[in-house]
Amino acid sequence: MNEITENPKRAGVLAALKLVLDPELGISIIDLGLIYRVEVIGQQAMIEMTMTSPGCPLSVSIVDEVRLMVLKENINLSGVQVEVVWDPPWSPELMSDEAKKILQG
Repeated sequence: MNEITENPKRAGVLAALKLVLDPELGISIIDLGLIYRVEVIGQQAMIEMTMTSPGCPLSVSIVDEVRLMVLKENINLSGVQVEVVWDPPWSPELMSDEAKKILQG
């Protein structure tokens, strides 16, 4: 079975996260490798993510956008918890091939 048929709520959250762009790079936070874990229990989504650096000045706005987009795109959810973690630290190796191509120009 694929992700959509196994867990359609989780797949919906991942699809919403794909729409959230890093404001400086214009690349999806999924493609940047910033999302470490996504779980949906009942009507609550739990997301564990990181930033490209601990001093990211836009971290609050990115987390807010994650919450808003997930709820907007998944009307069956009643809440979104986002935890920003620093372990493991983000590195460029976590980026998708698509993101690497975009940044290489």
